[in-house]
Amino acid sequence: MITDTIANAQRYAALHPDFADAFRLLQTLDFAQLPDGQVACDNPNIRLFIGSEPMRSREEAKPEAHLYHIDIQVPISGTEGYGWIDRACLKNGLGYNEQKNIEFFDCEPTTWLDIHVGEFALFFPNDGHAPLVGNDKLIRKAVFKIRIG
Repeated sequence: MITDTIANAQRYAALHPDFADAFRLLQTLDFAQLPDGQVACDNPNIRLFIGSEPMRSREEAKPEAHLYHIDIQVPISGTEGYGWIDRACLKNGLGYNEQKNIEFFDCEPTTWLDIHVGEFALFFPNDGHAPLVGNDKLIRKAVFKIRIG
């Protein structure tokens, strides 16, 4: 997992062949002006989604993990809390959805953090993460899905 400000995103471009393109979008798109839905990207290994999602409490948040992509999550309209847990510690899998490349787990994150507007959280496949934690009813956010397999 990596968290940092959007201004510093290019520092991590060397970690994956598609990060430079993703970070360029992260630093140049005006997310507040984009409509909800999938945003077209020139790079076929990057999918970008904008949307408003309901928030939940820590108790309601269950970790998720992916096998074939890296998430870059960016709050657009407020602060978003995340739970984190190393994939090796995930327990009680609820079944892998191959079509959506996601599995949820019935266990508790080991670490909690908040990401604010102007920051991002990057989750690798070994990072179990429980997003959408907070007191607001909704949060508007951007999610990059970077293909790795």
